[in-house]
Amino acid sequence: MSSSLTPLESLSAHSRLLRNDAGLTFVRVDNAHASALLSLFGGQLLQYRPHGQAPVLWLSDTAVLDGSKAIRGGIPICWPWFGKGTPGLPQHGVARLGQWQLASVQETDDGTRLRLSLHHEQARLELELRIGAALEVSLCTTNLGPAPLPLQAALHSYFAVPHVDRCRIEGLGPDYHDSLGGTGVAGDQDERPRAPFDRIYTRPQPLTQLHCDDRLLQLQHERHDSLVLWNPGEHELPADISAPAGFVCIETALLRAPALAPGGSQRLGFRCHLDAPGRS
Repeated sequence: MSSSLTPLESLSAHSRLLRNDAGLTFVRVDNAHASALLSLFGGQLLQYRPHGQAPVLWLSDTAVLDGSKAIRGGIPICWPWFGKGTPGLPQHGVARLGQWQLASVQETDDGTRLRLSLHHEQARLELELRIGAALEVSLCTTNLGPAPLPLQAALHSYFAVPHVDRCRIEGLGPDYHDSLGGTGVAGDQDERPRAPFDRIYTRPQPLTQLHCDDRLLQLQHERHDSLVLWNPGEHELPADISAPAGFVCIETALLRAPALAPGGSQRLGFRCHLDAPGRS
């Protein structure tokens, strides 16, 4: 992350509030298990790295960090729709462009727990992050209004890899829709995708394993109905994507859920753990 960060105050024994030159606010966590960096703009975890391991998340060297657009990398939150949505409204919804509030920071033996919130129209969105030897992410939507709330959500995780074309992925699901090809394709349980790819797996597995060289990342998904697999390849890239071979997006998603009833809540989340030592 090239933008310089100025310390503002300590939040707990292992966390600190910081600000960059553009006025965005961040939380830095460095505990006995791992380090992490969270942007309150977008409620977006940008960095997560267990001590002694390589980074788990990819953040573009050319990511825009001034609040003018969504930050490229980490775990953007797509909500309350996925994709283009209504003409004139932002792609992937408003959560990744909103200013989230930090509700609490708690230290435990297992790591640091951060809770954030965002209100939008008739909904309350809550994000909980547990930063430890494993990373846990939980997103909860509550419908505060009198009418059913149409809802889609995705945790658009950019996972760092030595090279996308050397990846092997297990546990995506038996079939997918290929957004580049436009047709339903029967996929293998053990995938070796070659970029570019843009797939939605509609019968996803609860456990996904990402293998690349000596790295093994285990992803345990919670209450999802889809998995999205994405890498744009090397051609016609947006200006804020640097080195696309260095990531693969495996997105825990809720794309086909019924509208959320008044007073109802819906959770979505995952737990990830890097089992094999990465190169520092």
